[in-house]
Amino acid sequence: MPATGETMRLSETGRITLKAILWLGFIAAVIFTGIKTIPVYVDNYQLQDYITNQTPFWLTQRATEEAIRNNVLARAQDLDLPLAAEEVTVNANANKVSVTVDLHVPVDLKVYTLQLHFTDSSENKSII
Repeated sequence: MPATGETMRLSETGRITLKAILWLGFIAAVIFTGIKTIPVYVDNYQLQDYITNQTPFWLTQRATEEAIRNNVLARAQDLDLPLAAEEVTVNANANKVSVTVDLHVPVDLKVYTLQLHFTDSSENKSII
């Protein structure tokens, strides 16, 4: 008990309030969601960067559609992205190479499975 004439603040009693518990829970949920989803966004960015950087080389090498698809699938596998061959569309001829990836990544958040959807594409045309 406080001495006569003293007032005790609520925070000095050592009690934790329901509001503080809810805020801590919310902050923990945001951090957990970020830890689970940010790596997927980074991996998708790396896949998009790979496709964008490789498309000019595939054009000059006159790579086949199957070879390009296999390269994209191998890179996705290196990044642990669940990409199937059906989700990679490749159009390659002597004058143009275009690659489109339609990627769906499920992220398990323990109480909910978040479905992230990415559509990455790149196109490069011959200047000749």
